[in-house]
Amino acid sequence: MNTRSEPVTTYSAGIDLHKNSLRLHVIDAAGNTVYQETITEHKRKRLTAALQRFGNDVTVGLESTYNWYWVVDHLQAHKTPCQLGHARDIHAQRPGKHKSDPKDAAGMSGMVRMGTFPRVYACPAPWRSTRDVLRKRLRLVEAHTQHVLHSGCVADQYLLAEDSLAAAGYPRQVIEDVDKLIDIDTRLQAGLEELIEELDAWVIQRAAIHDQALYDLFLSTRGIGPALTLSLFYEIVDIRRFRSPNQFSSYCRVVNAQCESGGKRLGPGDRYRGNPYLCRAMNMLATQSVKHQPQIAAWYRRLVHRKGKRTAHRVLTHKWAVAVYYMWKRREAFDIGKFLGTGYASERTASTDQPRQAVRSHE
Repeated sequence: MNTRSEPVTTYSAGIDLHKNSLRLHVIDAAGNTVYQETITEHKRKRLTAALQRFGNDVTVGLESTYNWYWVVDHLQAHKTPCQLGHARDIHAQRPGKHKSDPKDAAGMSGMVRMGTFPRVYACPAPWRSTRDVLRKRLRLVEAHTQHVLHSGCVADQYLLAEDSLAAAGYPRQVIEDVDKLIDIDTRLQAGLEELIEELDAWVIQRAAIHDQALYDLFLSTRGIGPALTLSLFYEIVDIRRFRSPNQFSSYCRVVNAQCESGGKRLGPGDRYRGNPYLCRAMNMLATQSVKHQPQIAAWYRRLVHRKGKRTAHRVLTHKWAVAVYYMWKRREAFDIGKFLGTGYASERTASTDQPRQAVRSHE
């Protein structure tokens, strides 16, 4: 993915965006500062007034912080060219002893002018609200799993599978505390299940299916339900954004991040590159496939015996990332033979003309 972009406007601007304020810094083609301001209230109105003097001859760059939606939407509504940047890479390009909002905004405007602003993909506005609902669902499913696991941990701590606490001779206070823990976990699980079902019905009814044929293709795969399919669709949006299955797998966070120099490992690398929500969806897909596809379950059990559960799950999620890439790109149904054999893997190796590289997080 080429993240360099040469500006086509006379002026370049950087916005350092925060919850309560934003810092705007504008420079001309020679790099001279022509305008700067800190805006703390009436942000839309004052940002419009500040940029009006430059017309559409200014390109604005800003970090992909959690609250970037309104800025990009506002600039696009006024036909102002804008670029969304990878926050970690922006700061990596500006190492220094001192940091402040004016320096950050000025640095971003300089990157935009020089064409080194590390751009990332900005999800289209019509997709974002539904995507956020699906992300909330993923978080609720994750929370539900945590409470299920905690109940199992409590049962293992007191060996409840064999004897009750009373039969094991525990005092009344311990029995009441453990019963309370299990009761809280059970009630939380029931409440989360109700919310998850509500969100499932809501999103399935309201989500726009932008490619019905591809949607039906994914639904034909055992273990992939409507909500999970929509999560994949709204996180990926367009598979053409990725040059290879390796790059897509990196974006899914299903490959290890390693840092080496001179044949020595220097650390774990940047493990936070990629899309955490797509990573959650891939993990759910791997888990569901073990439950619903006996051939995958048998293969998975053998791999767990040889490599351990953690490595086996990582390998399985990586296989699914490659499979999803080819299913989407070639619009072909899931092939269990390719999945468990060397089909998708050999195609991945043959189709990769460039070395593997980490993919920038898009949000």
